Amino acid sequence: MFNKIWAQRPFVPIATERLLLRPFLDSDSQSMAELLNDIRVSERLRRVPFPYSLKDAHEFISLADNKFQQGQGLCLAIVDRKTNAFMGSCSLEEELGVWLGHKHWGRGFGSEAIQALVHFGFSALSLPNIDLSALEHNTASRQIFENLGFQETGTKATVNNVTHTTEIAVTYNLTREEYFAALLAKVVPVVWVVAAALIDKKGNLLLAQRPEGKTMAGVWELPGGKIEEGETPEKALVRELEEELGICVKEQDFEAMTFASYHYHSFHLVMPLFLCRNWNGAAEGREGQALRWITYKDLPGIPTPSADIALFHRIATYFKDEGIWQ
Repeated sequence: MFNKIWAQRPFVPIATERLLLRPFLDSDSQSMAELLNDIRVSERLRRVPFPYSLKDAHEFISLADNKFQQGQGLCLAIVDRKTNAFMGSCSLEEELGVWLGHKHWGRGFGSEAIQALVHFGFSALSLPNIDLSALEHNTASRQIFENLGFQETGTKATVNNVTHTTEIAVTYNLTREEYFAALLAKVVPVVWVVAAALIDKKGNLLLAQRPEGKTMAGVWELPGGKIEEGETPEKALVRELEEELGICVKEQDFEAMTFASYHYHSFHLVMPLFLCRNWNGAAEGREGQALRWITYKDLPGIPTPSADIALFHRIATYFKDEGIWQ
């Protein structure tokens, strides 16, 4: 089910408006143990021991890392992007799974995390279908699944590790074809933007952080911007790089690399990407944005919009083939 190719690359965290889905850190274990050592949470999860210890958390994080390295599944921490607080986890294995600490219930975080993971599974991993299930009495989770288009397929008996009783779980399924049929049926505007992979002589790639006041503030992205009417992508990029970074680039110094065509829920993004090695001037954040030069090893710590994740991996593959990144 899980694409082993992705397991061979650094995982670029998935950023949403409020959340970050990233690989686990050892430091997550304490918060995980505290949140899962709550019967209100554990009784809704079929395979979680209770009481839940710090040792259980360490073992789970180690197991999640091993599964990812072997291409057997994807399990990610759910983190608050503003506070960096650990909130729970979500996974794509035989089934999609998600849990949140009780203090995070009722604020739409579960729906936000599931929506992002489902979209990533179908768009980036090209999964043919996603299965999931929830205990029959867990009406909140079941409503989230149904709102995302999952269809009920039946029921199954499961043993609850907290109550040690057999309970009924409702099973659901959604296919990639069904997901995109519903998504693409929505009439949304097409937004054309252009981006640059600026690489210096040391092999560092330049990223810009979205400043406060903008949507998805705090995430990192490739510099660039919207293509105005009558502009070619190259002309737009020349203008954007001068306005945003204060650098001057000639159109002939852009090398077309690839593009992203990504369907968000409110608009469809089309983004040509150009490689650039030559420019005049020193890049600076003229619009209040922070700048950062990164290499291959930095990718796991770079929260980025969903549309940019595949581009980062293509950039990494290109740079590795060129001998720039090892």
